[in-house]
Amino acid sequence: MFPRNYTEFFIDGKWQKADGTDEFTVISPATGEAIGSVPSASRSDIDAAVEAARKAFYETDWATRPVAERAALCEALATKLYEHKDDLAELIVDELGCTRMLADVYQATAPTLHWNYNAEVGRTYPFTELRRADLGPLAGGSAGGMIMPYETQSLVVKEPVGVVATLVAYNFHMPGTSQKVAPALVAGCTVVVKVPEPNPLAVFAMAKLVEEVGFPPGVFNVVAAGPEASEHLIAHPDVDMVSFTGSTTVGAKIGEACGARIRPAVLELGGKSAAIVLPDADLDTTVPTLLNISVIPSSGQSCVCQSRFLVPRSRHDEIVERLTTALKDVVVGDPHDPNTHMGPMITEKHRERVLGFIERAKQDGATIAFGGGVPDGLDKGWYVEPTLVTGVTPDMELAQEEVFGPVVAVIAYDDEDEAIAIANNSKYGLAGSVFTTDVAHGFDVARRIRTGTFSVNTFAADFNAPFGGFKQSGIGREHGVAGLEGYLIPKTISVDPSQSIPESVAATADMVTEGPRKGA
Repeated sequence: MFPRNYTEFFIDGKWQKADGTDEFTVISPATGEAIGSVPSASRSDIDAAVEAARKAFYETDWATRPVAERAALCEALATKLYEHKDDLAELIVDELGCTRMLADVYQATAPTLHWNYNAEVGRTYPFTELRRADLGPLAGGSAGGMIMPYETQSLVVKEPVGVVATLVAYNFHMPGTSQKVAPALVAGCTVVVKVPEPNPLAVFAMAKLVEEVGFPPGVFNVVAAGPEASEHLIAHPDVDMVSFTGSTTVGAKIGEACGARIRPAVLELGGKSAAIVLPDADLDTTVPTLLNISVIPSSGQSCVCQSRFLVPRSRHDEIVERLTTALKDVVVGDPHDPNTHMGPMITEKHRERVLGFIERAKQDGATIAFGGGVPDGLDKGWYVEPTLVTGVTPDMELAQEEVFGPVVAVIAYDDEDEAIAIANNSKYGLAGSVFTTDVAHGFDVARRIRTGTFSVNTFAADFNAPFGGFKQSGIGREHGVAGLEGYLIPKTISVDPSQSIPESVAATADMVTEGPRKGA
């Protein structure tokens, strides 16, 4: 079992007493009772964590040691996480309120995948590339000048960006930390992890395992911080990059801070994803799938929640009837109970925010077809019924703003072009889906929706492919090779074309690329 009360942060390879006396009390969303605590960082705690990461990057061999060595440490951590997956699942259910099923299949197991996956990507990734070309034919046969010769040979080196500050949303704190930190460390960066305030315990537990594995001091640092200390981390002069998952409002502030300091940022932000049900959809399979990609996982507390159901007007009543019937079977309650489908909201404040959206939707003229309140008998904890809202128009608040709870807006359309226009009528562009018996046509629809991830007859985020958003859903990509490349900066080293790149240098290249040649 892992500790649930901490007075120290993991900084510079060891547990260090926090400077201040402030702390975060961890409250179980299911019971409303305290289950643990962690310290709240002061500015000096942030300085210590960043300084440890800076020294590890700039004053040790971490960034330059063979990638296979970094990958081996990541794989060792993956093994530790898998060995402790049951204890981690129990801890995650307690502090997050997700169901035990979700903890077992995703929250406590995806971290193992991310650390192993990125280690494997790093082992095969071409960090160095020898490029040779004669670009003269593309310039009308010119040889170019001294500064810009058209016959070139260069070594392109992908180097780690440096010290990375990572800030992860509460709803997937363990997988999110892993999908950010694993590629960063494989790339040769060092990190300062700022945990989410409501549920920091599992990431602190991960730090315990990092300590056991034996990563070099300063490579992986963990702190908990409120708004002021978090802003100090984002603006710290020794931070080279920020990777953030959370609300668009906070992401915009982080982007502004990074822009002012000319530093890169990966921002995975909000969403208002549309699930388009085409007239030919098989409702026997579509309806249960819709619930499983919207209100049920994480109780709707997911950036990719399919929170707008776009349905053909000709089948509207039939679809709503099927959805309400299916919702009656959704069990809301104790997340440790294996029969539970939906747990609570993360905090009491967030529950009130979600209920506020429902109340305003009624004031706007929408109808609550199912749910809309607190479930009977659940007086402890912060539960909300799965809620289906009909009579929603595309410009209503409920159709435009991210609720981050188990609330779905049903919007009717008359033809496919209108459905696509409604789906694109959003400041967000993170995810989406379409349901149809014509899978090929589903891909045609996907190409017309301005989102970063889209699925046909399901919704799934592919860990082997880029994930991120369009519009106000963010910038940059995670997952797949793109996730690693986000932590790398290309450097070009060229020599005079009349000379040869030394064989000892050329032999280090992972890849050789030949461009256009004379006479080609």
